[in-house]
Amino acid sequence: MAKPDEIGRKATRGMASTAMAQIVKVLTTMATTIVVARILSPSDYGVAAMVAPLMGLIMTFQNLGFTQAVVQARELDSEHSNALFWLSIAISVVAALVMVALAPVVGSFYGDARAGYVTAATGLTILVTGFKLQHQALLNREMRFHALSVNDIVVAIATFVLTALAALILKSYWAIWLGTLLNAVVSTAMMWRAYPWRPRLGASFEGVRKLVVFGANLTGFNLVNFFARNLDNVIIAKAEGADAVGLYDRSYKLMLFPLQNINQPLSRVMLPVLSRVRDEPARYRRVYELALRALALVSMPGILAAAMCSEQLVPFLLGERWAAASPIFFWLSLTAIVQCVPNTTGWLYISSGNTRNMMYWGMFSSTISIISFFIGVHWGAAGVACAYFIGQLVTLPLLYHYATKGTPVSQRFMYLVQLPSLVGGLFAWGIVSMVRQMPAASGLPTVGLLTLAVAASYAGAVAAQACTPGGRRAMAEMLRLAANLLPDRFRRGKLQPR
Repeated sequence: MAKPDEIGRKATRGMASTAMAQIVKVLTTMATTIVVARILSPSDYGVAAMVAPLMGLIMTFQNLGFTQAVVQARELDSEHSNALFWLSIAISVVAALVMVALAPVVGSFYGDARAGYVTAATGLTILVTGFKLQHQALLNREMRFHALSVNDIVVAIATFVLTALAALILKSYWAIWLGTLLNAVVSTAMMWRAYPWRPRLGASFEGVRKLVVFGANLTGFNLVNFFARNLDNVIIAKAEGADAVGLYDRSYKLMLFPLQNINQPLSRVMLPVLSRVRDEPARYRRVYELALRALALVSMPGILAAAMCSEQLVPFLLGERWAAASPIFFWLSLTAIVQCVPNTTGWLYISSGNTRNMMYWGMFSSTISIISFFIGVHWGAAGVACAYFIGQLVTLPLLYHYATKGTPVSQRFMYLVQLPSLVGGLFAWGIVSMVRQMPAASGLPTVGLLTLAVAASYAGAVAAQACTPGGRRAMAEMLRLAANLLPDRFRRGKLQPR
């Protein structure tokens, strides 16, 4: 087992490299959304959004939680890895065939043959993805975060360039599918290059039962969570058509996708770290609380700024023909604020091996979300977004009670960690509202208003964070982490000679 200091160093370096990769990934994802949305129509995005729920469902079964099982396992040998690799390939082949078989059903369900064509083609993407899963899990288990970060950066840039080129050449929904396929191809090649382990023909499945059971419980959670995250697209597409779901899907990607892009790689670092200190309650609590403070401070003020400027932000980024997405974007921004801290409760469940309770919670919360979708669709896509926000908000107390039970983390902290960012956001909202009331504000450019909102939101959050000892410690640790991104000769406050 790694020594505490070694774990700390790996975690710190992992945070630094992951942060850099995520900056690139979020920027390129946003650039892809902005550039391609100006080339393709809402209807093109609607076709892709129709297929996305089924693809997400199939990919939930494809992994079966093996990645997290590998990361969390106390012991893992080459035989286990070989067995899990071939299990993943077998499942991927079946999943790809299921996509092809269901293509006519999808086209008939939506009354749009284009959705059926893309569904069949997506089977190839799923098959390619299956070849990288075990290599990705092994890199994560060994906390080789730099290699994973390099992969993320290369894949993000390649996907942006290739998807934009495909959109310019094809000018249809096929460009979106091709971008997804090329993403899978580049990522798989990078994973195999980064990790030298190679599977051998034939596999013994003795000893992997425990890993499969762990993964099955996690898959149960992922499955019910999938319905909560994707059924909204299906309901809107069926009730309102391709244009409406295209507006909703772009709003979702523009707001919630960046948040997921922050949480997912942070999970990559936190899960192996928390799994290794799970027998040290004080250290476990300290690591989790520090990460949560940093996450809230980095993400929540920016989301609040986006919410308060939603009417200007959406047309500014996507173009005037997407202006109807502004109210959808507003409600999804509020949802992102609510989800920021709850998204990390999965770290508590998985690192402690408590995936059964995680699955039970997922069943309950997903039921609430699905009910909210069916209620909200009576008011269109914006109604679905509003109902989603309300459903997420009312379940927070139960989630915090259930997720922290039996862990060193307190419910009280889950609430308190959000206060500085919320206070900063309310402060900024007040300033922006006052500026809008001024006669001279009518000539204020969108960039100026957005800059004011972002600056005021982060300034207020930092000031509020600095008022508490825990907040000051978190900011000091974040500065230390940022310093680790610099070359050695730039550290300690002065330029070191070569």
